[in-house]
Amino acid sequence: MEYTFNSMIFNDVTICQLKNNGFRFGCDSLVLAWFTHARQKWHIADAGSGSGVIAALIAKAYKSKVTAIEMQNEMFECLKQTVSLCNMNDKIILVNQDIRQMKKEKLYDAVVCNPPYRHAGTGRTAENEVANKARFTITMNIEDVVKFAKGSLKHNGRLFFSYDADMLIEALYICKINNLQPKRMLYLHKDILSKAKLVFVECILAGGEELCIEPPLFQQGKEDETKRYNDIFKGIWES
Repeated sequence: MEYTFNSMIFNDVTICQLKNNGFRFGCDSLVLAWFTHARQKWHIADAGSGSGVIAALIAKAYKSKVTAIEMQNEMFECLKQTVSLCNMNDKIILVNQDIRQMKKEKLYDAVVCNPPYRHAGTGRTAENEVANKARFTITMNIEDVVKFAKGSLKHNGRLFFSYDADMLIEALYICKINNLQPKRMLYLHKDILSKAKLVFVECILAGGEELCIEPPLFQQGKEDETKRYNDIFKGIWES
């Protein structure tokens, strides 16, 4: 198995990824880690951790304790190397398991997940199984994530996830019927004239119905329009 190693946002965060045969994360994972604004005292479950980029960034920037859960053996090997390279063995707990088969215990203050958005057969497939499982709802979907969060979060615990903006209604419906109330949303756009590509959502278990829509992020445009987005990749994170 061949790997690549990339420094990500912070100089001492290095992520291991499969070179040819696996899913490679995108900007959605990086923005989602930032979006949590996690607290130091939190214990967070990173469901479907993959190469560990979200877990490593949250542990670095917010100093939270993270349990990184990944079921695919190939990706779990990357996850182990990421944690070792970042010297985070004391901050990140590794679990090689399917979230659908884990015992439900009210352990976590928050669950974070960058789940597959697309149903099988609705988009361009990759040449290997590892990447397809990360892209499509083959082994995990938003309902699996929400049910895991419902059974694993402490009272008033939080679920953070990203999703395709044009499929948001499906995700919000599943959250609502499982008593996870959407509380905060952030849309990501290519530029100020483009429709939203992705949405980042925070839900609270048994929370109230008030919802905050944050100012959008723009990837391209004038300096004042893209400042918040660019600051994320410069490591300027609010604690």
